Amino acid sequence: PALPTDMFRKGEVLNNTYEILGVLGRGGTGEVYKARNAFSCRIMAIKALSAEFSENQAALSLMRREEEMRMIAHYAIVRYSDSSRTAEGHVYLVMDFVDGPLLSDLMEAGGVSAEDLLVIAEKVCGGLTAAHGKGIVHRDLSPDNIILRGRRPTDPVIIDFGIAKDTTPGAVTIVGNEFAGKYAYAAPEQLYGQSDHRSDIYSLGVVLLAVFRGETPNIGSNVKEMIDRKSAPLDTEGVPEPLRPLIDRMTEPDPARRFQSV
Repeated sequence: PALPTDMFRKGEVLNNTYEILGVLGRGGTGEVYKARNAFSCRIMAIKALSAEFSENQAALSLMRREEEMRMIAHYAIVRYSDSSRTAEGHVYLVMDFVDGPLLSDLMEAGGVSAEDLLVIAEKVCGGLTAAHGKGIVHRDLSPDNIILRGRRPTDPVIIDFGIAKDTTPGAVTIVGNEFAGKYAYAAPEQLYGQSDHRSDIYSLGVVLLAVFRGETPNIGSNVKEMIDRKSAPLDTEGVPEPLRPLIDRMTEPDPARRFQSV
């Protein structure tokens, strides 16, 4: 539902092009809207920074990084198409609207079968191959960053590259070398400010386990417990073949023992 504090109103038109249809979600730094391109009639999603963050250089760097994903065209990666700033100072990104549930929605509803997860994993790996090939590491793969278009396991879409890291030699890492991601799904090395493409492999393995079981992995109640659990193999008891050995290899605590590419 609309709130008085929302940046945009239903019916408002941004940049003489994007008609706001409603709010899709709200977060700590901004909001996401559903919109219609008045020229093409395509339905889009608009991610906007609130005014206080639209002048914050760190937040702007994250948005610019995400906008640069336009250079990657792949069916399993959300397509970005535009970026702009309103007269009121709100910076926003325009991307495809993907109609379907998040994996986190399906996880909360009881999980997904091993057979479907193998299909989802293959398609997500295709998207990650495209990103990694451009030197981009997502660093925040989790069930709420993957949408199943039309609820089809054959059509997952990776979203939210806001804290992606450019691993190209000489490139500037957007969030520095500090931790970025969600602790439950982050690779052990991310706790120490390190990450590369193998970190995405680890996170995807945890996602598969969590969505299969229908629950987020327990990483403990304090920092010591979390570090101890991240340094040990995940408990995959009860996961059927061939998903179990796949997850086991993807989530090896030592990056050198994981698959070395998606």
